[in-house]
Amino acid sequence: MTSFTNQQLQSLIAQLDQSIYSHDQWYKNLLRILITHLPPETADLLPDAHRHCRFGQWYENYQSSFIKENPLFISLGDAHEKMHLGATKLLRRVSDGLPISPNEWDHFDNLLDRVRLEFQALRQEFATAAQNRDPLTEAQTRGTMLSELREQDALAKRGRQECALIMFDLDHFKRVNDAYGHAAGDLVLVSVVKCVKALLRPYDKIYRYGGEEFLICMPSANLEEATQVAERMRSAIARQSMRYNQAAEPLQVTASFGVAALSSHRTIEESLACVDRAMYSAKAAGRNCVIVNG
Repeated sequence: MTSFTNQQLQSLIAQLDQSIYSHDQWYKNLLRILITHLPPETADLLPDAHRHCRFGQWYENYQSSFIKENPLFISLGDAHEKMHLGATKLLRRVSDGLPISPNEWDHFDNLLDRVRLEFQALRQEFATAAQNRDPLTEAQTRGTMLSELREQDALAKRGRQECALIMFDLDHFKRVNDAYGHAAGDLVLVSVVKCVKALLRPYDKIYRYGGEEFLICMPSANLEEATQVAERMRSAIARQSMRYNQAAEPLQVTASFGVAALSSHRTIEESLACVDRAMYSAKAAGRNCVIVNG
């Protein structure tokens, strides 16, 4: 969810809540039609009925390419389509004056339960992402960091995929706060994280590790690839020019980077210590540089 802002995440949750409500209303109307033998809604008899309900319209028209690649989003769409196919069969039987057998109803009920579970799973993913966001920088907090890193570490240890870590710290950040105040420091932090996120892939994750210290997890990236990304980040941060109020000079900062890979020969805690040492080596080497510690 790195590419989403906090506001976008909250908007997604609100839209999903509305979709769940619309789905419940659709289901109530379906029951009313089945029980009272009212004429079915025309849209519910179409081969692509799943595209015509309110949730289906939202699902089909949602423009975020990342969410459309989300496995839970895909799974929800599949469950929703199958549920509508099941509902259409029931409506056709009632329209033809035929009874619905217990097995047919149980099959539809199972499809309905799956949709509800998929709704809740996707909503929970959005809510968890929102809860674990730093309200200032919108990087993730350390709340779920270790558990998420352990998942990547387990994949690396099984040889399933490589994974690299990048840690960076802003150089002489205290001078910004002392000279311009904490509001200016906040501006710098927000700008730097936004700058870094622009260079990350959708599935990379950035965590606020400390005050002005950040950790990046890059699945499916080796040391060389991560080092190249870190260098691009270092250069982009150094080029930034930030205006704060009426300050005569724009604010400019640099950052020191460490890079390390998850390894089958050490624990995740040892890998974190490894990338941390690399970052501090960059500090000792004069700052505004990238040090690799394989």
